[in-house]
This record gives sequence, C-alpha cells and structure tokens, in this order.
Amino acid sequence: MSDVRSVLFLVFPQVSEQDLYAAWELMRAVAFTRPDLDVSIGSFHDDPLPTHMGSSVSPQRIVKESDRFDVLYIPGGIGAGEASKDPRVLGLIRAHHAENRWVAANCAGVGVLYRSGILDGKQITSPASLARRLPKLGADLISPRIAWKVDRNNRIFTAGGAATVHPSTIALVAELFGKDAAQNLAGSWDTWPLHGDLLFDPLGPKMLQNNEAESALQDQLELVFMPD
Repeated sequence: MSDVRSVLFLVFPQVSEQDLYAAWELMRAVAFTRPDLDVSIGSFHDDPLPTHMGSSVSPQRIVKESDRFDVLYIPGGIGAGEASKDPRVLGLIRAHHAENRWVAANCAGVGVLYRSGILDGKQITSPASLARRLPKLGADLISPRIAWKVDRNNRIFTAGGAATVHPSTIALVAELFGKDAAQNLAGSWDTWPLHGDLLFDPLGPKMLQNNEAESALQDQLELVFMPD
C-alpha cells in the first residue's frame, strides 16, 4: 500500500489551466478508489485567481507555510515566473524536500523548483521554453530532453510542457500508487492504447528536437517563466 495520503497542487496567479487541471483531474480519479487520499488545490491567496488563459481558479484550501503534504505539485503557466520569486512558495518547496516528501512540477513549474535550490546536482527534464536557460543557470538537464523523469531516490518529479502533462501524471501515479493503479487509470482514460507501456516507466520518451522552433520559443518565454 502507498504511504501517500495527501497531494496538493499549489496554484498562483496566471497558473496554466492545462498544466494544473489535467494532472489534478487524474489524481482525483485515483482518489475515487482510495478514500484515504486527499487531492486538493491550494494557494497562499484566499481569492479566486486569474489563470494563464483568463479563466479563474478557486483554491480549495488556503495554504500556510507550516502545512505539509505527501506530494507538493507545482504546475506551470505564465505566473510561474513570479511564483519563482515568492519566498513563501520557495520556502514550502524547500521544507517538503528537506523532509523527504515528494515535490513535483511540470512545464514552467520546473523553473520554480530550480529557483528553490532543490534541483542542484540532480538530473532533470524541462519544457522546451526553459531548455536553454536552465543549463545556463547550472541545471543538469537531460539531453535530448525526455517527457518526464521520476527521481525515486530524491523524490523529485519533473515533466516537460503541456503535452506531457497527461502521460507524465500516469507515470507519477505508477510510482506513487503502483503499476496496477496506473494501468487502471490509463485504461479508463484511453492513455494506455495511445502511449503503451512507456507510461509506467520512470523515464519518459525522448522529445523530438526542432532547434529553430525551440529557439524562437525560448526568445519569447524563457525570461517570462524565469525572470532575472
């Protein structure tokens, strides 16, 4: 049986809807068969927050810096840049990592993890938008990039951009709750027929590279997602 009883998705202004809700919905689906599993959306803000594309998200709980969860998940979005400078966010990440709790992130949320310092000396993956800036700052980025990386020893999960969120969450479920739980979820959501058994591997598939397109994306977004 898994010892994971709580998963918190930490949200902030201009969080990405897809980065948040795809992963949250899959984890909530796991909770349907595990009544002892609490999966929630939380924030340091007590009001509904504007999201990346202009909708809003209402936190299910207000987070305090002293709160602890078995898994702390940081999604991406344009607002990740400001979140990466928020001492409350960075402090919460550091505290969870120091206590050997799982810390996870997708897309620009990986930049927030990097700013917290917990990725120092650890091999990670990232979205294309940060694949130039992160190594320049000292990150050990897998090359060529992979869609996700489950680092069991350090209890760190990193994933690429929005297209990786659904399959990478299945891989995280396999690690946290076992392969049977991941297969049931992947079968129900038609993810298994699409991606096959690679879903249950801690290392995601290699990402194809388009240097010209990635460079243009980085020019546009890397300083938004990870400002100086």
